[in-house]
Amino acid sequence: MVFVHGKDSTMSIDATDISARVDSTSLNKVKDLAETTTFASTGDNKEFIDGLRSHEISIGGPWDATVDAVMDTADDGASVAFSYSPDAGTTTFAGNCLISNYSINSPVGGRVEWSAGFSTTGAVTRT
Repeated sequence: MVFVHGKDSTMSIDATDISARVDSTSLNKVKDLAETTTFASTGDNKEFIDGLRSHEISIGGPWDATVDAVMDTADDGASVAFSYSPDAGTTTFAGNCLISNYSINSPVGGRVEWSAGFSTTGAVTRT
């Protein structure tokens, strides 16, 4: 099995490559499950059926005016394109997303950092 180092990851938001301003990224697949348990269900176990799917994206890193401008544009209420590759472009996840949160953290003894969360809207492709 070949493992991949995270240092080769790339991230673009709204067609802007922000990889040089990102040191942490996660892409989480989320699936809604609809409960179908009835009085006739067997035993003490709940039953479910598959539901709707989405993805949540968390990113962050050292803050600067460039990343702040990208996050400001992403916060205009419209969805923006994203592209994330955990392995230097061999595998790429892409789609559209809406920003759900954006934070800037200024510790007295360290670098100013930012973090943001996005929820996808529509399909996410994996190539």
